[in-house]
Amino acid sequence: MHKITSIAIADDHKIFVEGIRSVLKEVDWLSWKGEAFTASDAVRLYAEQQPDIFLMDYYFPDGTGLQAAIEILEKNASATIIMLSMENDADLVHQCRLVGIRGYIIKNLSSDELLSAIKEIIQGNPVFMWDQEPMINKHPAETNISKREIEIVRLITQGLTSQEIADKLHLSTYTVNTHRRNILRKLELKNTAMLVQYARSMNW
Repeated sequence: MHKITSIAIADDHKIFVEGIRSVLKEVDWLSWKGEAFTASDAVRLYAEQQPDIFLMDYYFPDGTGLQAAIEILEKNASATIIMLSMENDADLVHQCRLVGIRGYIIKNLSSDELLSAIKEIIQGNPVFMWDQEPMINKHPAETNISKREIEIVRLITQGLTSQEIADKLHLSTYTVNTHRRNILRKLELKNTAMLVQYARSMNW
């Protein structure tokens, strides 16, 4: 990516924020714009910094991320907000879609998976994990997914990076990345975030 994308986060768990910040600050196509720890500060941070991407937790001591997002979007209809949550709640996902939030992702994604989701949203593709809408047309039995590929998918859902998977399975990183591309192609999925969602729906 050539264009620098500015990004900020609002989450009341400071350790989580520190981890996200340390990861995203190392990405050369992202520019860090700060963090907030309450819903009211989230609204203020967005107003001051106008980040291209705003990561937003759902729960805050003084309200919800959804309420903060609505307040931001009322004043900035083009704001790109990604909701972070551990809740598998179809109603909440639907509410996020209705108000104009561009993504709903689980908080225990690996750094690679988070970056993959961010890239998808930057490219104009919303990423809603746990969405109840059909994700693919094929049944797993029709995809020719091998036992090795399922093993790799399971490790991906555990949050392992390609390098960690390679070390664990005694493979090269190139081989693991090739498997990842083949898995996405066979399942007709766009990104790792969708793969994680699909794997969990299949109880892999």
